[in-house]
Amino acid sequence: MTIAVEPIDENAQPIRIDPEHLLANLWLVDYADESKLPWKSYASWSYTDVANEFTATPGASSGHTKASTDDDGTQRVTLYVYCSPEADPKSIGVQVRTDSGDVVKSSLNGMYHGKVTLTPRAPLSHGREDIDWDCSRTPTANGDTAGNVTTQAWNYYLSLKADENDFVSFSASRCYTDAGYDGFFAYDITPDGGRDNFYGAYVWFREPHDSAYYSPQDGHSRGQIVNFPAVNAWCDYATIYDREHPERYLCFTWVHSTAGGGWHIPNGPMPVWREYWPMKIVANDKYGNTGTFWVDGSDVTDALDIYDREP
Repeated sequence: MTIAVEPIDENAQPIRIDPEHLLANLWLVDYADESKLPWKSYASWSYTDVANEFTATPGASSGHTKASTDDDGTQRVTLYVYCSPEADPKSIGVQVRTDSGDVVKSSLNGMYHGKVTLTPRAPLSHGREDIDWDCSRTPTANGDTAGNVTTQAWNYYLSLKADENDFVSFSASRCYTDAGYDGFFAYDITPDGGRDNFYGAYVWFREPHDSAYYSPQDGHSRGQIVNFPAVNAWCDYATIYDREHPERYLCFTWVHSTAGGGWHIPNGPMPVWREYWPMKIVANDKYGNTGTFWVDGSDVTDALDIYDREP
């Protein structure tokens, strides 16, 4: 909610109020009975001065939202209202205390009657039918073929399929976080062709997505893939987060890379020819709803598939 205040002095002349002073003398109230809404609490309705993308009940914070001032002297304060899912709709007004001790209210029986009426959304859990899961070919730093290695890389994108709603944060578990293997969660070096074929899967989980993997020298985000420093002396980088609004989706990369002479183990965290985990993803939308998904690494030789239950 944004509250606009036009401060004046005793002569009705516009004045500017220190933002901290204004915030300390302003409260959100119930429009009907003028009771103050709880501040940073776990009550059915409450409010805070810190935005958190509405993925969790806000906690205490030492920071305050900053009041802004328009050219005409109007000062604006933004506050963030939240509630429990079972709360009833609420009409919210505002109360301001002046330096003279007068209290000015925008409420049913107040001097002003501006209000905001909020209706809680029913909580829901996103399933497979609520998401988009598509893929497209992505380039690598070494190209499709370099030396005796041929690589195909595809990016997969997990996003919310909804109007006026998006995923805003993601958490991932069950993957490597070692340097050079960050996000690596499945691989298979198949026995055919002298162990020439490497299939691998990666999740690029670090946030914020638009900067966590950004490479200034390349001008785009990239993730390290096919890292075989011993014997093969090889690694590559895939272009990732290559679509608009990277904060709204989680990017995965699937790789098929063929090496003349075969791939060698042990290498990095790969002690055996095949290893995988069912990658677990928790995605939060901007209203605090969640979806839990799994990407099954057991079928890494074919593609990446996503499920809303553990495989």
